[in-house]
Amino acid sequence: MIDVTVKNILFYAQAAVPGYTLLLQDSNDESRSLPLVVGQFEAQAIALALEQISLDRPMTHDLLSTIINSLTGGLESVSIYDLKEGTFYAKLNIRNGSSIESIDARPSDAIALALRLRAPIKVAKDVFQEAAVAMPIEGDGTEADSQSVTENVHEITKEAEIRFDLEKDLREAVSREDYEKAALIRDRLHSISES
Repeated sequence: MIDVTVKNILFYAQAAVPGYTLLLQDSNDESRSLPLVVGQFEAQAIALALEQISLDRPMTHDLLSTIINSLTGGLESVSIYDLKEGTFYAKLNIRNGSSIESIDARPSDAIALALRLRAPIKVAKDVFQEAAVAMPIEGDGTEADSQSVTENVHEITKEAEIRFDLEKDLREAVSREDYEKAALIRDRLHSISES
């Protein structure tokens, strides 16, 4: 297995289906990264973990992190162990007493948990060799270098915070039976999801 780190989260708006690509970089070789396509919510969960942002109410990955820490010996690692027909497969490796239990998980969820619990992220060598792509050398002073992982993560977390605030406002409007305001907020949330 190869130890990897989250190199960047990229947003592609020009694609037929806009989405996010998570780049996992070999900890010992910066020339190649493994790209994983993730959904908007998964990208936000990963970005929030990278920035160590805690929301007022726990998200699903925060809840699972608490459960893992409270009821087990902790998350030993996550491993992306297979690639079949363009789909990556991952496992959570959780300590249970003196043994390690492996639980199937989507790679994006496994990475979001690993970042929250500060557990190693590992990729099988054959998977990395098959799917990794060469990365351009950074630091040549071009404009492309200026969009760092921090800036990308800030954009994603800002979008997540706006969404969470709108969802809170929507719940409050519904509880007050202010359905006109609720409809406007719902439409705003819908437009954010489509953009």
